[in-house]
Amino acid sequence: GGGGGGGGGGDDAAAVATNEMSLASLQAETHFDQVEVSELYKVFMELSDGGKVPLDRQTFLRGLGMLSQAGLQDLDKSPFAARLFELLDTDGNGTLDMREFITGLSMLCRGSVEDKLRLSFQAYDLDGNGSIDRDELSEMFKCAWLAGYRALAAREKISNLTDDDLDQFATDMARTFAENAFDTLDSNHDGDLSFEEFREFALAEPKITAQLDGKGIHVPITFTHEHIAPAALAADDDQASSPTKDGDGGAD
Repeated sequence: GGGGGGGGGGDDAAAVATNEMSLASLQAETHFDQVEVSELYKVFMELSDGGKVPLDRQTFLRGLGMLSQAGLQDLDKSPFAARLFELLDTDGNGTLDMREFITGLSMLCRGSVEDKLRLSFQAYDLDGNGSIDRDELSEMFKCAWLAGYRALAAREKISNLTDDDLDQFATDMARTFAENAFDTLDSNHDGDLSFEEFREFALAEPKITAQLDGKGIHVPITFTHEHIAPAALAADDDQASSPTKDGDGGAD
């Protein structure tokens, strides 16, 4: 809706008091301690114009880089950053309020392994039907490879590859990897991955290795551990094909 400026200091004071009460209850119901909740609160208030404007997708993605104070390093480099917004938007209205922002990130940062497994499964289950099909697996693997290629190109200052090149490499690698992985993961061969089937896969903390020009980078493909890390590529690493500029890569 449109409307009203003004209101003055009384409204602002009431809003601050309300937020402080909310903060106390959020700390009680999340995995965060008081310092961490306060840090997230500060980030949210900065992004939301003092709590007046809920976060849209672009603002949220911009804010992920500000979260290191709360122990959420490199979330902005996560392959699932855009998907994370949808998962935290629990009422589906296209924005995040303070409760959605803090409780969701609490689960990601301090939640149990089971919490993170469930969140990872929901990330892959793009249509929300309670199972993961081949296309969904491939799409999320593509996000991981693309994040890896982009991080690698930036880190190694590889400038002779366009976004289209990286997108094509990621698409090809993801499709191949998903095809190979799916039949192994789908233990009852019904054409869909249940949470139990996915859980077994995710508990192994799987990652892919994106490689360009002989350099590599590991990208985890679930929320169960840290996000992007440089890969030490051994010459005899049989998990990865020979790294070249044309998009070779491997998966653990």
